[in-house]
Amino acid sequence: MAAATRSKRRMAAAANDVPAMVRVLAGNPATSASVLSCLDTADTRALRRLHPAVAGTVAGVPWADTVTPVADAVRWRAALPAAVGAKLANKVVERLLLGDAAEAAALEDATCLDLRGCYSVKDELLLRLPISLRTLNVRECSNLTAGARFAHLTALMSLDCKEVGTVAATTDLPPSLQELNINCAHTSDSRISSFPAGSSLAHLSQLRVLRAAGSNLDDATLASLPPSLVELDLSYCNKLTAAASFAHLYGLLTLNASNSALLDAVLATLPPSLVFLDAGGCYLLTPAAVLPPLPALRVLDVSITAVGDALVASLPAALEELRMVRCRSITAGATLGHVRALRALDVSVTAVGDALMASLPAGLEVLHMMMCGGVTARATLDHLPALRLLCSMDTALAPAVAATCRARGCAVPAAGELRGHSSTVRALVVLADGRLASGDDRGEVRLWDTAAGGNAMAVLQASGWVSALAALPDGHRLAIGLYRSIEVWDVSTGAHPRRAATIPCENNMRTLAALADGCVAMGCVDGNVRVLDVHARVRVAVLEGHSGEVAALAELPDSMLAVGTGSTVRVWDVGMQVCEAVLEGHTGAVLSLAVLADGRLASGSWGGQVTLWDVGTRACVGTMTVHNKGVNALAALSDGRLISGPTAEGQIQLWDTRAAAMAASSRASSTVPMTVLAHVPGRIPELVLLPDGRLACAHATTVSLLEVPPPPVAYE
Repeated sequence: MAAATRSKRRMAAAANDVPAMVRVLAGNPATSASVLSCLDTADTRALRRLHPAVAGTVAGVPWADTVTPVADAVRWRAALPAAVGAKLANKVVERLLLGDAAEAAALEDATCLDLRGCYSVKDELLLRLPISLRTLNVRECSNLTAGARFAHLTALMSLDCKEVGTVAATTDLPPSLQELNINCAHTSDSRISSFPAGSSLAHLSQLRVLRAAGSNLDDATLASLPPSLVELDLSYCNKLTAAASFAHLYGLLTLNASNSALLDAVLATLPPSLVFLDAGGCYLLTPAAVLPPLPALRVLDVSITAVGDALVASLPAALEELRMVRCRSITAGATLGHVRALRALDVSVTAVGDALMASLPAGLEVLHMMMCGGVTARATLDHLPALRLLCSMDTALAPAVAATCRARGCAVPAAGELRGHSSTVRALVVLADGRLASGDDRGEVRLWDTAAGGNAMAVLQASGWVSALAALPDGHRLAIGLYRSIEVWDVSTGAHPRRAATIPCENNMRTLAALADGCVAMGCVDGNVRVLDVHARVRVAVLEGHSGEVAALAELPDSMLAVGTGSTVRVWDVGMQVCEAVLEGHTGAVLSLAVLADGRLASGSWGGQVTLWDVGTRACVGTMTVHNKGVNALAALSDGRLISGPTAEGQIQLWDTRAAAMAASSRASSTVPMTVLAHVPGRIPELVLLPDGRLACAHATTVSLLEVPPPPVAYE
């Protein structure tokens, strides 16, 4: 009996020697699969050292990591024999082109390859890819030509050819394709035109998603699309005529035709299956345009078009979201009483009037009516008990109406305004004591008590155009970025700030960021980031090797520095002067950065894209399309939401980037729920959050203060 007891104790002790991580990853298939799904192949190097059991589990995972670049396919295959997908570095591509049999054998059974941005990818490489491929990404592979062929990849289901050049023979695309991206809407390269006019895609009988923005898609190509299609993007396509038709696409759910040559007659051919339609910026639509019966339509955008009351009258009763901003032909007589399911409406900068206000359905939750010339002080919103966001700036709505809405819990971001600048405001920053600093292009910097509003508490005069501001962490100094110098001012002296130092710089500056250690990072036009010790007035580091001028900087929670340069975001260890990561995926220049409450990084770029990054894993975890030429400004809220602005229509947009909200979204155009926060005229250089939760934004000589609505209770 004693011997048996001792044996059990030894077995228990041995079990306790096994690390908990090993038990999770190797002892339970269900939990290990869940944990490993959160990791990428860069993590496997450390995992394999934990225990032989973990190494075996890792080796058996069908990795399809398209984030971590693979520089040696042979070693990759030896370490991860069950892997099915990878992102290939240029080195692997070059060896494949030289006929390296070992590299080719290592990729033999791959089903997913990401070659995006590889400058070594050429037409002949495609013939050496494994025929087992189901997903292939060759976007931005600029050396592919019209001679590129894909037909031999007979299992291919998803092909991303965005911005790679002309696809000469669409008939050479494999019939197995279900998703095809030939988007070329935001490139200045004249060689990129997707496919020749008149091309047929009829043989792609299984195609479900086609993204062909900015392409040569014409009547003939549209007519050739298979009825299996459920999503179509033909924004910025200008080849359609009045003879074009969508009627044969009877399964189509999502259509993005924004800024295209969509005509009244073509609009009338839309299939009744449609759920989401973006026709914003379609310059050929007229006041006579009407919608056909679209009983399934839930989201519609006809902003910046000439559609009129006729289209309003044709709206389906089940429509839930409607945007018709700057629709000059809609009159004060238009009504929406027949759109009984409407939940969100934006009629800003139109002539709609009291009649439309009175006709709004009781279930309306979001209403934007900024600069609506037909609305008078007689209008009331008492019949809208569900309203939770009202934006009515520069509209004659009576103040008592807004006050009543606020009293019942509706957010009303009325614009408090700070006036006093005589020139365009270029930069904003919040000081440690809560004051707001604003600088203009004549060198004037004003310090405001935003709680009190009204006049500035102090005014200082810098020696040139203010291009950036940064509040130093000591709480009493302000760094002012000028053309080729930084001025440091002591702003703790009440109404009379004092210039403490002037530090010359050898290159033109674009942006500033105050670092936690008291230094200031300066992003320059020459592509370098210069780090200055403003106390000692010396340069302590230069971060080099960027692909373009530095337009944005943001310090991350671990004191790393994110640098927006060219079409990438680089993450630096400033102390070691080492670039730790390069985040790639934008097709345009990065213009803005913001750090979310959970540590994720948001980057906005030219072309209207906002990307969310998990910096630790170097992974893109979300994208939003802002419908704008450039996302100039971002601001992160403490609750995890993100604000961007402005769009071409002057919109400031509020994105619910929290994981719960993203998972619950059912929007056709994005996985991230979006609300229009406000409209402002002109370009906004910066968005800044104030201590009381309001948003400060500058346009021309004015600084507006906007209230931000609380997040939806359902996601809290």
